[in-house]
Amino acid sequence: MRAVSAELPFIDEMTAGLKQHFKLDGFRSRQAEVISSVISGRNTVVVMPTGAGKSLCYQLPAMLLEGVTVVVSPLIALMQDQVEALLSKGIAATLINSTLSDLERADRQRRMRQGEFKLVYVAPERFRSEAFISALTEARVALYAIDEAHCISQWGHDFRPDYALLGQVRKRLRPARTVALTATATPEVRDDIVRVLLMKDPQVYVAGFDRPNLYLDVLQVGGDDEKKEAVAQLAKQGSGIVYCSTRKQTEAIYDSLKKARVETVQYHAGMDDDDRRAAQEKFMAVEHSVAVATNAFGMGIDKPGIRFVAHASIPKAVEAYYQEIGRAGRDGKDAHAVLLFNHADVYTQERLIASNFPAETLFRDVWEILRRVDNFDRGVNVLAGQLGASEFEVSAALRVLEREGVLSRGHRGEGRYGIQMLPEAVGHNPRSNEARVLLTELKKMFPTGARGSTELYLLTRRTGLDEERLRHALTLLERAGAMSVTRPFSGRTISVLSHEPWERAGVDLRRMREQERNQLLLLKRMTDYAYAKRCRRAFLMRYFGEEVPFGQSCGTCDVCQGPKLKIAARFGSFNKAAGGSGSIAGVARPAKVLPERYSTRAAEELKRWRRELSADLGVPPFIIFNDATLYALAAALPATRDEFMRVKGIGESRWERFGPKVVQICVMARASGDVPQMAPSVALRRRR
Repeated sequence: MRAVSAELPFIDEMTAGLKQHFKLDGFRSRQAEVISSVISGRNTVVVMPTGAGKSLCYQLPAMLLEGVTVVVSPLIALMQDQVEALLSKGIAATLINSTLSDLERADRQRRMRQGEFKLVYVAPERFRSEAFISALTEARVALYAIDEAHCISQWGHDFRPDYALLGQVRKRLRPARTVALTATATPEVRDDIVRVLLMKDPQVYVAGFDRPNLYLDVLQVGGDDEKKEAVAQLAKQGSGIVYCSTRKQTEAIYDSLKKARVETVQYHAGMDDDDRRAAQEKFMAVEHSVAVATNAFGMGIDKPGIRFVAHASIPKAVEAYYQEIGRAGRDGKDAHAVLLFNHADVYTQERLIASNFPAETLFRDVWEILRRVDNFDRGVNVLAGQLGASEFEVSAALRVLEREGVLSRGHRGEGRYGIQMLPEAVGHNPRSNEARVLLTELKKMFPTGARGSTELYLLTRRTGLDEERLRHALTLLERAGAMSVTRPFSGRTISVLSHEPWERAGVDLRRMREQERNQLLLLKRMTDYAYAKRCRRAFLMRYFGEEVPFGQSCGTCDVCQGPKLKIAARFGSFNKAAGGSGSIAGVARPAKVLPERYSTRAAEELKRWRRELSADLGVPPFIIFNDATLYALAAALPATRDEFMRVKGIGESRWERFGPKVVQICVMARASGDVPQMAPSVALRRRR
């Protein structure tokens, strides 16, 4: 905490409110200036690193202003954590999102109109509801706060289409003041936030991005075994987080740490809510624990003693990386941020991006099934099975179709719970208070042995428990054998709003393709960080728009000071001696598989260009194009983007980075008359 200027407007009220409502004695850097700006009625944009205390910048004004503060947040889990923390301080807060029943949402909206809440957390999708917007216009909105505001921008690493509509929402609500907050925003993203939110002359605060206590390290690794060894060494430093790109990778690294007798937890989407909550609580409670998790972990986590954050795969963007490593060293002591880098992981990320933006043929197939029924209520997994596609791709297609306004999806867990009280319920005395309260009410509602049904919102009224605790209590009673439970359909019903054929459905996929290109560009920038030959700290500072002198050594990154982490089988550097052009250990160079016919001139020119580019980038040639792809290009001689994209081994990112140059070489080969000829080795075999 630090002293602040007594000249700031409202400083006395702010200081008193800070102590009264949050039991704090002072403000962190820039907090007082931001809060003063908000209370003064200025529209404000705030960019503060993770852990700098952004939440207080709207929570304290909410307590000092007359009216309700509406907080837009993209993650339900983060909303729940913040609401619970506020309630524990005696602050009237709630959330309104898709996890609630219709009646529960209506009740909370009624109470919001009556001024019972100081803070109301909502997902951006909530503004699709005219009833919700109407309720807000009747309430007195003192402050409109947009958390994770980088989601507004298509240049942001986590763009959400519904965030792009928040400016129009602001225009309708006309709140007294607006604040947009994010931990990671480049200058172009900041400009987008101001433009989309229709802000005029906002006050912009950008806190320093430099975290000098974080040592930035990139370790070239050959494969999974080296990643596990590196993580095991990092675990000796103390508490840490290991971020993984997939559930499979999370489980593999978690198992390796357990075998090494490291106190560890895992966290991924395949776990149920109770297990994820237990993992998070254990990580917070055990001083030297290690969390192995996908990137959903950490939102709202404020554990000051985290000594390292490691990424077992390359993140999708520099913004995501910087936000995640910012969870280390919040106590101000030295901490270690390590990227375990293998270029093969870049290809994995490219495939994930491609899955998020499916081909038009999948959209057509999804539409043909959905338009033939009024409501599809069998789940995304069944729909994917009918199409022979992955659930990931089908879910992505449904999100786009919903955003385009041609289908709607219901709420999760719609319907009634089937309940049968078993004989074991008689005399059963659960240890959990929630389970005891629920069992008492269920005994009043259902005779032993009889079957019946109910809805969660009715049980919430009878027990006083919220829906999350009710679901947990139902699970406990079911496991104890006191009752059997038939749960409602756990997915979301899907309904098309038109039964027209795909060609007349009016879906425009151009915006989606633009987002795909943006994500590939963000991944390229992250890859540039991994291959940086100059100070990594300076790379990050310049990325976020800060002035850093060239040639300056930070002394706290592997480029300036040398790697801090080394593993025993240290094959993770480029081995120039072995093969001349170099390869990454553990990544076998693809064998040459030549097409029968190809242009020799194009092949030689492509190899020359690849060799020069690999030297400039400091990467092995096969990372640009392996030989099989190079000769396939020399055989196809693409003259357009579409022809280039049809070559096996090519993706959108290859076109963005290398396509125009490859096409130029191939067109020159065509112009010279050097069309594909039979490869000499093939011709010799045929003569034999």
